[in-house]
Amino acid sequence: MNSFNHYSLGSCGEWLFGAAAGIDLDPAQPAYKHIIIHPRPGGPLTWVKAHHDSIYGRIESAWSRENGALTMNVTVPPNTTATVYVPASNPSAVTEGGKLADRSEGVKFVRSENGSAVYEVGAGKYSFQAPL
Repeated sequence: MNSFNHYSLGSCGEWLFGAAAGIDLDPAQPAYKHIIIHPRPGGPLTWVKAHHDSIYGRIESAWSRENGALTMNVTVPPNTTATVYVPASNPSAVTEGGKLADRSEGVKFVRSENGSAVYEVGAGKYSFQAPL
């Protein structure tokens, strides 16, 4: 065997990238032209860090929970956009780069959905913080 991610472990890999780290593609814009970052923190996990090397560049999603707060770092490669779901008990308290997220450059608040604040962002690196 040459593969360490055998088919029988494929569903584990899918869960780690798609649910834990939240990296997914938008079916309406294939090939990661528009990225969806929708992590689902929970259970005993206190942090996750993952990346995917797309044709546009590296997509990164990392989050950690500590003292009732979530820190979430996201990298969106050049020539792409992303929808970012930030798990938050109070969407109006979400910050990005130390400022309220909806006032941060390149970040547009779209809606609240199922316990997350949802943002549209352009290419770049983002650091969100939110109360859980």
